[in-house]
Amino acid sequence: MNTPGFPVSAVRPYFSVVVLEGEDFAGLTEFLAASGRGDVVARHETPDLVAFVRRREDPPTWAGPEAGFVDVTHQLTIVVRRGGFVVVCTDKPSQERLQTWLDRQSSLRRYPSEVLESALIRGEVKNLWLRGIHRRTSVKADGKVLSGSAVEQTLSPHEDGSYVAGSARAALPMRPDLLLLKGNAGTTPRNALVWLSQRADFETFTAMAAELLDLLEEARAQGAERPDFLAMLASPADIGEVREAFEVIVEDPDTLPPGSLSEELRELALSIRDDPPAVTGFPDSAAFVLDGAEVTPEPAGDKIRLGGESPILDTDLLTVYYQSGHSYSRGRFWQARAPEYPFRNWRFEDFQGWDVRREKPRADSPQQIHDRVGSDNSLFDWVARHYDHGWLICDDGPGEVADFLHISAGRTLSLIHVKSAKSHSRVRDVSAAAYEVVVSQAVKNLIYVSRGHLRPQLSRPPVRSPASWIDGRRVRGRRDFLRQLDARVATDDMRVVILQPHVTQRVYDQLRGPAGRGSPELMRLHLLESMLNSARQSATGLNADLEVIASKD
Repeated sequence: MNTPGFPVSAVRPYFSVVVLEGEDFAGLTEFLAASGRGDVVARHETPDLVAFVRRREDPPTWAGPEAGFVDVTHQLTIVVRRGGFVVVCTDKPSQERLQTWLDRQSSLRRYPSEVLESALIRGEVKNLWLRGIHRRTSVKADGKVLSGSAVEQTLSPHEDGSYVAGSARAALPMRPDLLLLKGNAGTTPRNALVWLSQRADFETFTAMAAELLDLLEEARAQGAERPDFLAMLASPADIGEVREAFEVIVEDPDTLPPGSLSEELRELALSIRDDPPAVTGFPDSAAFVLDGAEVTPEPAGDKIRLGGESPILDTDLLTVYYQSGHSYSRGRFWQARAPEYPFRNWRFEDFQGWDVRREKPRADSPQQIHDRVGSDNSLFDWVARHYDHGWLICDDGPGEVADFLHISAGRTLSLIHVKSAKSHSRVRDVSAAAYEVVVSQAVKNLIYVSRGHLRPQLSRPPVRSPASWIDGRRVRGRRDFLRQLDARVATDDMRVVILQPHVTQRVYDQLRGPAGRGSPELMRLHLLESMLNSARQSATGLNADLEVIASKD
């Protein structure tokens, strides 16, 4: 039925469309017409086309209903069918309602995201919108927006491997059969959304839709291979592909918005974070046993819920890693295999006679910790004993730069962060979770490597009488250390040192040899070394280096 006053030849919409496949054309058009606010005031319909205009009246955003002002808008929706495919052009609120509707029924499906990636992100990428799936942290953005002539060349597997490509805008292929699809096209593959920054009359619009479907179908027929650069990013994964969990890491609860957790749940999260639970996966399932209790991932709407007894499972604090190369984060499974590049700056030391399970001397106050360093067998005491040359200070306490800072005779500055091992056993398992807290702290405190930040911070010790040494001899105050710090120049070496003896050289060498191939422990080592390589990259960007001290035995 044609509605008078609505000649489709007069419309000039922007080409922004959702591409679907399926047979329920009537159900789709009925949903779009009935779901929005306002009245449909004009409609044009043929067997393969429905177009209508919705009229809405709303108060201006700056006025309340009693102000008496009304904004009138007219929203256009066009639905075009071509064989088993449907192209929808509509306003943003209607797009959002459509996406929710598509999640709840099966008669229509979004066009496969991998085909959209293959067909539309092949040329030089001009814009890339990245969304993080990593644990939220103050030193890594939740998302990124990249812009340039070829931004795909700026990606790094270490820096960007924990991001998923949300949207992209790239150059379309130069082909004689593409008469209308030219220039740069944007796509949000998970929503099957495609857009060009140009308006078109109705005849041109329908011709562009036909060209787009031809381009997509050709890409699908050729195998729809993902662009190479997307392999450096994470991608959504199906639960059926996921198997054999091997590690669970709990995010710092303070990274969530205030009020997100009860005090009891926050304390539980902190205790689990400090003492990571044992994880056992299954070779044919995404389920796993966490600290003796089975956890079963199960669909919950458009997300995946971790079903189990612990209340921590209902938060966004857990990241679960799987041997299949997947991870679970924030209600989704992702394909995000840790890069298998060894970390080159391990330093294995002898901790015979030292208590690797104890970080600090036994004390009742921060001042007592400083007073007793050097008289016990904790890891703090190990630092005082083994950095017995040059100038050493302890900075442990609120607002610390690091647990210790050291300046050598050659003016190399070391920021030393200390964390205890999780076990005394000489064959203790590798654990990425055992390193996560201290690595995060070390990266966060990189802000202090600039002398403009470091000197003022160290001038305010965390206790009245901070522990200080010169060539292994205890001295009062930090005056001599600060003089040496002032004498350094920009070309002097700087390093961040993480002392965490949980990894042993014996286990490390076994895993890096033939015996470790394919084992869950090797996967944990890959995850740990990926974390360390990423932290090292952050350090080298500030003209520092990262070294990790672990145990020989």
